[in-house]
Amino acid sequence: MKKTITLALLTGLALGGTAFAHGPHGGRFMERLDTNGDGVVTKDEMEAGAQKHFAEIDADKDGKITAAEAKTHADSRDAEMKDHFAARLKEADTNKDGKWTKDELSKMPEGMFKHLDKNGDGVLTQDELAARGDRWEERRDNFREHLFEKADANKDGVVTKTEAVQLADAHFAELDANKDGKVTKDELKQAAEKHFGFGHHGHRHDEPGAAGANAATPSHT
Repeated sequence: MKKTITLALLTGLALGGTAFAHGPHGGRFMERLDTNGDGVVTKDEMEAGAQKHFAEIDADKDGKITAAEAKTHADSRDAEMKDHFAARLKEADTNKDGKWTKDELSKMPEGMFKHLDKNGDGVLTQDELAARGDRWEERRDNFREHLFEKADANKDGVVTKTEAVQLADAHFAELDANKDGKVTKDELKQAAEKHFGFGHHGHRHDEPGAAGANAATPSHT
């Protein structure tokens, strides 16, 4: 079961989406937050999105999010992602051989494909994809804990709406690379690449030839 879940999550990146419950989802990020449909996200839209997301996670509606509530919500989202990306992975396997060529995963960065293709045969197997997925799942769980701790500014063990909005503001500042008060799809793509540890050319940020350090980007989507 774990291999199926991690494989499905990894497939989000393989098929051109950013599969992480704690990271920007590109088009989905825009869909949720770009309320006026102008193709960019403003700080006000980011804050409004954070408040809406807060309400979704705050199951008992007491104005506070506990670590347990955050985990329950994230697990539910992960289950939805698993089903969605498993279907996309099945669709991408055009010859139905249970393996994937670069053509079938054409939106996966070339450097990432080579990194996953351990035996260098030009084909990815479920085992090869799942090996990366297991590592990614561990990073995801660690990041969630880090994000909750970061949001809990006064360290009282819960996150309030005010703290959630403050974190959204900090997240917006990180995403708004050119500091023009707007977050574009290109800026989201850059953040997603950093988040998954791969640069524009598919190099991992923690491997030779890649600039910068591997960094995770908080999300409120």
